[in-house]
Amino acid sequence: MFFGGAIGSMLRHVVHDWVASFYAYPTSEVISLGFINLLGSYFLGLVIRHPLFQSDYRQAFFATGLAGGFTTMSAVTIFIVAEDLTSDIAIMLFGAVITFAAGWHQGRRAARKKVAQ
Repeated sequence: MFFGGAIGSMLRHVVHDWVASFYAYPTSEVISLGFINLLGSYFLGLVIRHPLFQSDYRQAFFATGLAGGFTTMSAVTIFIVAEDLTSDIAIMLFGAVITFAAGWHQGRRAARKKVAQ
């Protein structure tokens, strides 16, 4: 779990710098935060249901560690405290639930294919 979290945190930094390179400072933070959390939510949903990740060790490494280190919901909390719940943050939170559901559904489809074989 520790190594998954370390890798996820490093990936978050790399993705943040890449996304932020396209926008000016205040905008870059919100867009980068949204992109990272949407991508991480999809990955978490996929890992939860996909048969490849069903062992306890893989769940700990990929779901708790990697996805937990990659996403940054604590930064969302800081944005909410600093600026109240703006429409940008509300859309990102709603989008995170939608992308989690999309990943979960994709993992479920993979699980059904495995059972059918």
